[in-house]
Amino acid sequence: MNFIKEIDLEKSVITLYDNRIVKIKFKDGVDFQLDDAIIANQTMFDIVDGNHFLSLVDTLNVRGQISNDAMKHFAKDPLTKGVRIAEAIVVDSLHNRILANFYLKFVKSHNPVKVFNNMDKAIVWLLEMYQKNY
Repeated sequence: MNFIKEIDLEKSVITLYDNRIVKIKFKDGVDFQLDDAIIANQTMFDIVDGNHFLSLVDTLNVRGQISNDAMKHFAKDPLTKGVRIAEAIVVDSLHNRILANFYLKFVKSHNPVKVFNNMDKAIVWLLEMYQKNY
């Protein structure tokens, strides 16, 4: 997985890799709100020029909050519907696992979502999802 481009936002960092993976890394201690989700989703869409992509959500070594409105935006934003193929959420704490499972079970994204505690397994799953669909 080779790095192509990175954009540092106020509450997250968006990174594009050569295998269509776009990683969003939340910054530690942030309170992620709807406005932050709108900016992050637009940035992910722009960084791939509106092409299909795989979303890798990296919550390792961070703790913070994300509002229900921000989660709903990530899950249902028409901008990424049809272009975000799948989302893998990588967690390493009970706090983040609870947030990720809430997103998975109750918010219901328009694309497949799976929660992992291992970055490599998450990447393998994302690439498998791409192969299944394209």
